[in-house]
Amino acid sequence: MLIDVHTHHRPAIPEESIWNVPAGGFRREKGFYYSVGIHPWQVKEDWEPEFLLVKEIVSIPTVLAVGEAGLDRFAAGNMALQKTVFERQIELSEEWRKPLIIHCVKCFNELIQLKRELKPKMPWIVHGFRNNPFIAERLLNEECYLSFGERYQTAVLQMIPEDRLLTETDEGTAGIRTVIRGISERKNLSYEALLKRIDENVRSLFFKR
Repeated sequence: MLIDVHTHHRPAIPEESIWNVPAGGFRREKGFYYSVGIHPWQVKEDWEPEFLLVKEIVSIPTVLAVGEAGLDRFAAGNMALQKTVFERQIELSEEWRKPLIIHCVKCFNELIQLKRELKPKMPWIVHGFRNNPFIAERLLNEECYLSFGERYQTAVLQMIPEDRLLTETDEGTAGIRTVIRGISERKNLSYEALLKRIDENVRSLFFKR
């Protein structure tokens, strides 16, 4: 089952996870799925060479998504530059018809404005979502998907439709099945049913294009 949409750890079970790796450290291994992008923390003035590398890597079939990419109010790079790099990665997601995995911190207004302006056809997945129900509802109204790891607000889990729910381990220590079991308890769903539903969600996003 493919149930972990975003991890920075080398997966112990390759077919369960999408492994996020930096473009400069990308090494294709048989049986693994990947996502590759320029994280807003890593945006530099001289960003074009890394972007060209990302563009080359994204063409590989086992690279299932672009990202993580996005906007972060606390990142070192100025917002105008972050936005430029993010927009180029949105274009890349559209060009290769691969979903976009998004890192967003204190920039949800800007994120929603971009989505409305650019009208992307590929899914946007806001990863590591720990914000409040108001922000969650705004993102759901824009047809975004929300991915949850170890930490989250229970009120958000209780309101999110099952068909918009994804799970991840990111940089955490809990295994993906532990994360899903905790979510199932808070949503009052059976673990087996939620496990199956997340696998269905992931496959509909990443394999039916």
